[in-house]
Amino acid sequence: MSAYKTINCSFKDKSTLLQSLKDLGYHPMEYKEKQKLTGYLNDLRNEVAEIIVPKVQISRSSNDLGFTYDISAKEYIMICSDFDIHHGLADKVRQSYALTAIKTALKKNKFNITVEEKNNKSITLTANKII
Repeated sequence: MSAYKTINCSFKDKSTLLQSLKDLGYHPMEYKEKQKLTGYLNDLRNEVAEIIVPKVQISRSSNDLGFTYDISAKEYIMICSDFDIHHGLADKVRQSYALTAIKTALKKNKFNITVEEKNNKSITLTANKII
């Protein structure tokens, strides 16, 4: 059984978070009330979240990925299992969130954007604007 950890990262905007998860191919579930996360063995865990990516969308060996809103910090906190952290899930989510936030800001300012993903998991973003 993999332990869950909270991941410190600034997920401030809910719509950016949801879009970044969708860009990774997930279909996050939103709940008004916090729900328990499900572990690898389909066991309900003590950790709760309002936004959940069900484990079946991640991999056969994964746990649910959760996000809970911290009212005092005014941001979402990622709840990810050790197993999924080890397999790069938290990093992928952080990278996708940053990319989505940057693209949104650039589009608002009428920049043309090109994104190139490389095999080494890096992303090159090019923005230009004709004035």
